[in-house]
Amino acid sequence: KIFPKTWMLLSSCWLLLHLWTSFSASSPAGISPRGRSGLAAPRRVFPARAPRSLHRHHHHHSCREEAIARAQAGEEDSPSPSPSHSPQKVEDLVPVSPAQEKSSFLRARLRSKLCSLREIIAFQKVPDGLDDVIAKMRHHSVPSGTRLFQQGDPGDRMYIIESGSVDIVKEDEEAAGEEARVGRYQPGECVGHLSLLDSKPRAASAIATKESVLWSLDRETLQDFMSKGYEQLTMADDGSSDEEMCVLPREVFVLSDSTGESAVSAVRKTISQFSHCDAWDMCNIMTYRFVSSEKEVKHVVAQAQRTDAMIVYTLVDGNVKETLVTEANDRNVSLVDLYGPLISKFEEAFGTKIRGTPGRKQIVDQSYMEVMDCIEYTRKMDDGVNPSRWDEADLIIVGPSRAGKTPLSFYLGLRGFKVANYPIVPGEEPPEQLFQFPDKVIALTIKPDRLLNIREKRMRQFGRTNTQYSSYDKIVDEIRQVDKLYRLNPTWLVVDTTNSGLEETAAEIYRHLDQKGATMGGDIVARQMKGFI
Repeated sequence: KIFPKTWMLLSSCWLLLHLWTSFSASSPAGISPRGRSGLAAPRRVFPARAPRSLHRHHHHHSCREEAIARAQAGEEDSPSPSPSHSPQKVEDLVPVSPAQEKSSFLRARLRSKLCSLREIIAFQKVPDGLDDVIAKMRHHSVPSGTRLFQQGDPGDRMYIIESGSVDIVKEDEEAAGEEARVGRYQPGECVGHLSLLDSKPRAASAIATKESVLWSLDRETLQDFMSKGYEQLTMADDGSSDEEMCVLPREVFVLSDSTGESAVSAVRKTISQFSHCDAWDMCNIMTYRFVSSEKEVKHVVAQAQRTDAMIVYTLVDGNVKETLVTEANDRNVSLVDLYGPLISKFEEAFGTKIRGTPGRKQIVDQSYMEVMDCIEYTRKMDDGVNPSRWDEADLIIVGPSRAGKTPLSFYLGLRGFKVANYPIVPGEEPPEQLFQFPDKVIALTIKPDRLLNIREKRMRQFGRTNTQYSSYDKIVDEIRQVDKLYRLNPTWLVVDTTNSGLEETAAEIYRHLDQKGATMGGDIVARQMKGFI
């Protein structure tokens, strides 16, 4: 009876001893199990970078081993890697996620950031191709300490930071093996794009200092985009457009405690007054909406300092505004108070101070609902649909295809007009309703050269060329027939959209209606708009 119990006890002891010996022998270098004293094992110091192929084949396994070892050692995450350590590279430590569907909001943010990179002119010159580039951008979720790239390596990938932060470090020439931090990048900023352009080795290393989410673009995709962009720019230089697109020499940050729409509009109108350029590409205007805290303001000012951006702001909260001014002055950032002087004049005239409530909402009243009705009506009456309801329209816009009818219709719809539009097609008889309301008709015309340029761009988007739709001779004949129709109807208001934007065209319509004394709901249209934008 005693012998079986003794045998079982000895067997159990032997099994425990064997397991302990096996575990101790298989522990990774630099990690030891917790001893009797209960003290945690020392932290693991990353060794010099191992051959890339080794990590590439075993990154899943090595990550799990390290996580297990850290858990066994009771180690906590380090808030920031030591510059003297050599963390793993991102493509070695974390597998690149496959291309994935991106939300419209994320695509807009990535497009805005790519477009603001002044070093890559093709992003501003050929914005139509950015959708393909964004579709190929890859997602990375990396732990703190991950090395994105190493000083001296060839540039193979650039990164946009969605969350977290990245330190830029350079090797210390005086202290061998040591690295010194020379900069830190925050969410929304781009890292590593310069070496993709000049094909030179990385001038510094980049290390994630927090758990970070990144979006990357590889060299091959960038070069393919730039080569296609060069072809499109060459085609444009061959005479398809006589406009010179200019990119803003500096980024402009629009800072608002509300939607920021009025501030952006004011900035765009101001920039358009500089006539040394035929047309401005305003893709590097960055809008920060609903800014309500001092922390947000400090972050924006820090980003503006890094990129030498100008800040235009519309803030009404006194404390937030004071923080913005102080931070901008301390960091030597250009600052423009867009509405401050106007508010001061009103306060002086009214003998009182503004309420200072940020982000006041649009009131949903009867006027608001009338504008919603106008937008809905304009949507249903687009492109000549349902002429039987044109008697309800305030305006009927006609013109050749691509002359700007639909954008103008919706622009006016947002401002309280019910608008129908109809495309004039040579050889097609317009509906009889068009001639029943001559006072409502706005007739758009455009120069053949300009229309040719617009249609060719449209056809290139569909991969088509040499079509009758974009044939110069056909366009000249089409405009001739359109002008003939306009002359037969002298009461129609003819507006030339060749070199006119939406606002200028709309202003011409307002002026015409105001001079005629046309009314809308008892109010002079050009003076009491029902629209809310």
